Amino acid sequence: MGLLMACSSTNKDVAKAPRSDDLLELLTGFGESLSKRNFAKAVDYMVPEEKALMMENGSVPADKQKMLLALPLQKLIRHPAIRVENGHIAGIYSVLPNLRQGDSNPMASNDSSPSEASAADPMAAAAKGPMATDANATAAATNDDMSQVQSTASSASDPQLKQAVNKFFSAVNKRNWSSALAMMNDGERKLLLDDKGRIKESSKQRLAQIDQKNREALILQDGKLTGVTLLLPSE
Repeated sequence: MGLLMACSSTNKDVAKAPRSDDLLELLTGFGESLSKRNFAKAVDYMVPEEKALMMENGSVPADKQKMLLALPLQKLIRHPAIRVENGHIAGIYSVLPNLRQGDSNPMASNDSSPSEASAADPMAAAAKGPMATDANATAAATNDDMSQVQSTASSASDPQLKQAVNKFFSAVNKRNWSSALAMMNDGERKLLLDDKGRIKESSKQRLAQIDQKNREALILQDGKLTGVTLLLPSE
């Protein structure tokens, strides 16, 4: 009986992630999988070579689970290292934060010298998280500041986006869930609804705790906001 239950659990955990050419759609599914602690499905969103680096004995080990949970999901949509390749997300492995204090980064991608790593991916060295060297930490801060400046400038130059974002957060603050949902794109809105098309209680709680500081993660597509789910806390 124990073996049967283990097999059932394993089959559930290895559910295949859908493939897409849309980065936001992939990151949304990736984030949802992480919020449900379904790490096997989360890494299935990654390109095969990066997924293989995350797996050990057919599962994601605890240390790498923590790294995945520490990723700033709302910033990945604009990170230059993150892209779509053959329907999967590429670049996640290069920006995983290093949570092992006192050690050099244990990631296999750092086997090469710092100069080689920088040449292969100039953003990777600056995105290793709190254990980066002083130089890399400075570079990461500079790049992050530049990204925020560019995002702010972009938002300021798009009055429609700014107006939509303000209206969305106003609706959220007033607990006007129907108005807030109406401003979201269909794909993300469905993630917050139950089987009968009604907003879930858990979704209301997540919307009430939405990250309102990282508004640069939101973009406007066909009159609807996309990126909302990247700002929501884990379910």
